[in-house]
Amino acid sequence: MSAAERPTVSAADRIFRLTFGGMLALAVITISLLLGGMAAYVDGPAYVRWVFTTPEGHTFASQVGASLRLSFVTSITTTFLSLIIGIPAAYALSRFKYPLPLLVDTILDLPIVLPPLVAGVALLTVMRYWLGPLFDALGVQVHYTARGIVLAQLFIAAPFAVRAIKAAFDDISPRYEAVSRTLGCTPFQAFRHVGLPLARHGILGGAIMTWARAVSEFGPILIFCTASEKTAVLPIRVYLFNSAGDIAGGVVTSVILIVMAAASLLTFKLLGGSRLSL
Repeated sequence: MSAAERPTVSAADRIFRLTFGGMLALAVITISLLLGGMAAYVDGPAYVRWVFTTPEGHTFASQVGASLRLSFVTSITTTFLSLIIGIPAAYALSRFKYPLPLLVDTILDLPIVLPPLVAGVALLTVMRYWLGPLFDALGVQVHYTARGIVLAQLFIAAPFAVRAIKAAFDDISPRYEAVSRTLGCTPFQAFRHVGLPLARHGILGGAIMTWARAVSEFGPILIFCTASEKTAVLPIRVYLFNSAGDIAGGVVTSVILIVMAAASLLTFKLLGGSRLSL
């Protein structure tokens, strides 16, 4: 294409693109500087040598290792339970007609938008003060335990899973399942053999983001389970390090969380998750 044939770009177009592109660049640069500046606070090689060569470093490594294990066990358990609840609930939201849909949607989304401390207070009030005597009679302790961590994560993650997985079912035409019904499938068979396989990528993407949401949960765990060595998942470990004045320890643990979050987000997007509503 010759220079004479190229479309001309007006001054207004240039200003428009520069303004909006500049806002995009500002957002990306701000986030990158904040996260990169935090990571640069600690001298990585020196910190690794300190971890492997000093008793204090060994203690730090054992503390972070214990938090990693607890975070993985609780968040994977939470993700599994969220999928058990979320897949049928998301399918019902996507396919069924039910009374007061706006109210149902609002109630399901409330844990996602509630302040985390409010979610923790709700859990503490109901599970400890209302149902606490029942659990005590059964000899089961929920608060201040790993069970409580899973419950606190589940309160936020399950609605998150429902919302993400519903978007996957929304992308699938109900006609496929309707055709399978005409061929003799029961509703459950149509769901099992048609709807579920077609939604598998969306469900996997929703599971990844649900896990990322669970592993980063802090507020409800702090209120319902307190901040202690027994309940020190990674976000609580960051809080404990900073409360003790160990800023470097808090930064290193935060970097671990950032890497986990970035990896899960990248995997989610590679699976086509940018089309899902979160």
